[in-house]
Amino acid sequence: MNKKFFFIFTFSICCLISYCQQDTSVIFLNGVEIYETKDLHNIGVKITKIDSLLITQKSSVTLSELLLENSQLFVKSTGKGSFSTASFRGTTASHTKVSWNNVELNSPILGSADLSLIPISLLDKIEIIPGAGALTENTQTLGGLIKLNSLADWREGCRFVFSSSVGSFYSFDDFFNLKLGNSKFQSSTSLFYDYSKNNFPFFNSTIINGSKEYRQNADYQKYGFNQEFYFRIKALGLLSVKFWFQNLDRGIPGLTTNESGPNNNINRDNSNNAIYSAEYVYASENYSFRLNNGGNFLDSRYLSDNFINGKGYYKTIDSKGTSFSLFNSALINYKLKNYVELTTTLFYDFFKINSMENVKNQGYDTIRNEGGITFSAFSSFIRNFKFGFLLKQSFYDKNTAPFVSSAFLEYQFNKFLFAKSSISKNYHIPSINDLYYKPGGNINLLPEKGFSVDGGLESKFSKNQFKFFSDLNINYGKINDWIMWKPTAMGFWSPINIEKVVTYGLDYNLKLNMIFSKVNFSIFSNYAFTISENRATPLTANDNSFGKQIPYIPKHSANLFCKITFYDFWFSYQWIFYSKRLTTIASDMDYLTIINSYFMNNLSVGKSFYTHNFQFVISLDINNLFNENYYSVIWQPMPGINFSFHLTIKYK
Repeated sequence: MNKKFFFIFTFSICCLISYCQQDTSVIFLNGVEIYETKDLHNIGVKITKIDSLLITQKSSVTLSELLLENSQLFVKSTGKGSFSTASFRGTTASHTKVSWNNVELNSPILGSADLSLIPISLLDKIEIIPGAGALTENTQTLGGLIKLNSLADWREGCRFVFSSSVGSFYSFDDFFNLKLGNSKFQSSTSLFYDYSKNNFPFFNSTIINGSKEYRQNADYQKYGFNQEFYFRIKALGLLSVKFWFQNLDRGIPGLTTNESGPNNNINRDNSNNAIYSAEYVYASENYSFRLNNGGNFLDSRYLSDNFINGKGYYKTIDSKGTSFSLFNSALINYKLKNYVELTTTLFYDFFKINSMENVKNQGYDTIRNEGGITFSAFSSFIRNFKFGFLLKQSFYDKNTAPFVSSAFLEYQFNKFLFAKSSISKNYHIPSINDLYYKPGGNINLLPEKGFSVDGGLESKFSKNQFKFFSDLNINYGKINDWIMWKPTAMGFWSPINIEKVVTYGLDYNLKLNMIFSKVNFSIFSNYAFTISENRATPLTANDNSFGKQIPYIPKHSANLFCKITFYDFWFSYQWIFYSKRLTTIASDMDYLTIINSYFMNNLSVGKSFYTHNFQFVISLDINNLFNENYYSVIWQPMPGINFSFHLTIKYK
């Protein structure tokens, strides 16, 4: 596969250079997006937009790595290329929704989205919307929304980007994008390929007489393509059609406590994923209309083999799953002299899921229907004061979902300082696995019902070559009938509703950009304090879980990114911190149930070169600079110090 993709990339570049050189004018701009004017329907909520500078510099990584390093989200991962999820403000991964161009990426089987499968190179805009703010995006979630979008580049002519990375542990990442078009039509075509043996060394201290080992069965291979078309229809209409396909083959490494040898518990995850999104938008001065249709098809297979002397490998798990999801929505928005904004949205989603474990011959085949209507109204009649509300009624299958309502407030003290607040009721229905997984599914689960309130101060300042943005928020939430998987006396796990979970805390976001003569200095920093406690009545006399932090949620997390650009050289430093985390809410806490806190330090240095219509960028990354021995998930080691070299070629 390496040779095939190398041939494709090389052949494409040679052909396109000869075609694209018809136009010899080129301008390269290195912009920094610090903040922008907020839409009226986004008042009262915190929306974190990943800076375009970060998206560009981190284009060779996945979404999980970018969010881990540059957001207040908690990202749970067992290493590069492995299953990775994110959670908001003390909630879980199933409470976090991820969308790509209005198509939900969450697996309807598991309820969560694997962020390690999403290449940053396919994205132009990333927004993180916690709590009530996600409701304005027509998303049903107790945690929040990670909103991903690709955008049209309406420049005329031909542009392309080719990037290639080589890293430690025999890691390779290649990406190619071609854009063609004019003021009425644009086409964007992307190819990508990622591969790594991921066989890094680590010291295994979880077994007697611990020793140095190499990570086994942690390799991965991912490849795919993305095709997007944009059509301008007269002056006020825009039609876009986007398609994304990728194939994944990866090993699932075992626990460090496993002493059965390398020939046992060999687990593999294989999948094909095809996603499409079609959108039509008509917008005039006071009126807009939007139609969305999208689909997500996933075909996956999970295998586990053990070796038996004299017989060879024996298959212990052979699980196949297919899911087909359709997402449809129609939105009408009306603005009255920029003082009032009214929005009505109708939506209908359809899911068909089949899951079968062939060794034990057990599984399920089911469908789910979801739909509803949302109405919102926002106003800025009163000077410096904005307010709004949202109402939502939906259904799933033959059930009527709890009624949802939210209120939003925002007050502007001056042109630099804003106060904002929101209060909301919401819900989350059980995932398909929660209900039907065999063995362990619980068809009697109730929907989780949540209440949340948050508020904060947002300040921004810009003068000459100095830009500053700051956002401080406090939050409180209560979720009744929280769904939690627990072990049973029969030897398997099963989900139950626990009475109540309370979350509260604060988060802070800082962005700073300064230019001194030829030096450009940028800082992006985040901090989150999160309490997420089980407040349920003890189920038994020995249940001491009341008041314990929910598993894997850190109380403290922080990150800092600094970048200095001088002429065509740049240097960046990344710092990450997570406090200790519990892996259980049992009464007895020891080293087997606690993941220690850790600090992570990464460095990157690079230089840009310009010649005619081309820009060449070379860079070197040093990750885990101080070779820290750490874990993100219990008994799943992470790599020590490692390196990667990047080359990017841009035309126009």
